[in-house]
Amino acid sequence: MAENMLLLFVIFLPLLGGFFVLYAKDNEKQPANNAVHTALLTVFVNILLIFGLFSFVGMETTGKQLQYSCQFLSFIRFSFGADMLTLLFTLGCQMAVLVGILSLKYEKQNQKNILFYALLYLSFLNGYFFALDIMSFFIFFTVQLYPLYMLIGLSLPQNRHQNLVRLCVHHFFGAALLCAGCVFILSLKQNDILLSHIDKLHLSYSKSIMVWGGLFFALILRVPIWPFHHALTSVWPALKNPLSFIALHILPLTGIYGFMRCWPLNIPFEISVLSPVFQTLCVITMVFVALGEYANFGAKHKLSNYVFVYDLIYLLAVFLPTDIIWFNIAYSVFSFLLIASCLVVIEFCVLQESIKANTNARGGLCKMPRALLLYSLFILAAAQLPVSAFFSNNFVIVSKIFNYHLYMGIVVVLCMTLAAVSLLRGFYVLHDENCATAPSKVQIQDLDISTFIMIMLFMAVLFISLIKPLWFVFEKGL
Repeated sequence: MAENMLLLFVIFLPLLGGFFVLYAKDNEKQPANNAVHTALLTVFVNILLIFGLFSFVGMETTGKQLQYSCQFLSFIRFSFGADMLTLLFTLGCQMAVLVGILSLKYEKQNQKNILFYALLYLSFLNGYFFALDIMSFFIFFTVQLYPLYMLIGLSLPQNRHQNLVRLCVHHFFGAALLCAGCVFILSLKQNDILLSHIDKLHLSYSKSIMVWGGLFFALILRVPIWPFHHALTSVWPALKNPLSFIALHILPLTGIYGFMRCWPLNIPFEISVLSPVFQTLCVITMVFVALGEYANFGAKHKLSNYVFVYDLIYLLAVFLPTDIIWFNIAYSVFSFLLIASCLVVIEFCVLQESIKANTNARGGLCKMPRALLLYSLFILAAAQLPVSAFFSNNFVIVSKIFNYHLYMGIVVVLCMTLAAVSLLRGFYVLHDENCATAPSKVQIQDLDISTFIMIMLFMAVLFISLIKPLWFVFEKGL
């Protein structure tokens, strides 16, 4: 019973913390300082609660270990549950948002609103990851879009809001497709239908095509695959603060998680026969994205392209005819979220300090020793060097892709190499003293000590996880 209540606390604590953020008292010198501290405390406590949930979940079993149902109305029952896969996705999102909140000191406007919508988004994400039945899955799949769009809207320049409208239409069309599939599924049965039991339903031929086709397109619209990628790529580089960038970076991972949870192996032949076409589109998109990192674009474009490459790799891995690497995908996603979010925050700080000093960002890291140390470590991790569990889990994923299709594996390794080289080139430009354009008398402020310590702790988590995955889990509790 205690673990069930803990499960509900993890889902709804960010929502409660969001309202405390809105009503936090302002400080005359730093208006949103109390709100930022409240948000940080909320997410940090939620991370501790997730650590507690890990201790209740078996590390070797694949089934749901925690299950809890609550009656909302006389005809609606929500079912939530957690296993190792769910908790790794959830923990990665909490930590990514935590480091994003630390960067809000550069945001001078709408800080409270940004924090409120970020915590609301995090709460709905938790509900989505923990959803066990089809109704809960659909509701949280849809409602998480509202705080995300509000968060993006507060972070976009006024002349880019038409891109937000396009993104809104894009994703709500996917939600409508999922709604249609859920209606067909619920028409077969009056009580709850768990996601794990969807493949056991007996659907007619026409309903089967509509259900699985709608489910496929609803989830694929969240992943940056051609021709559905433009809605994301038109918004991502224009975002003004890293917290919004991280929130939008999480969205494709929700689509990948949805495929892991409710895409059965026994789909109709008419849909399964299109699998090679889908995989070809993924590979082609990945190649163009990896090559796009070498175009003359800014740092945000390069980092977003790097993120896109790994989103597509995870999507390819999920569609392999095996589910034995799903935990490797979850471990890799956890590390990937930490690496990408920390790189976003550090890079944003360098760019902001360069703008304040009226200099170019080239060579900006030379005058920021703390940022240089952290950026070096996370670039090494992102470039697949064995300094974190990101390396070992990606090695397993790529090996399975090679076993499935040799040429596909070669292309994946090539794209990963191109992405790593692009990040290393960008790092060289940022820290090379010969590229520095700021005069020696110009003062550039380094990362503040609290941000430095927090990001260094995340690096320690990644390093220790390389030696012993899930080192924070104990068999008899924390």
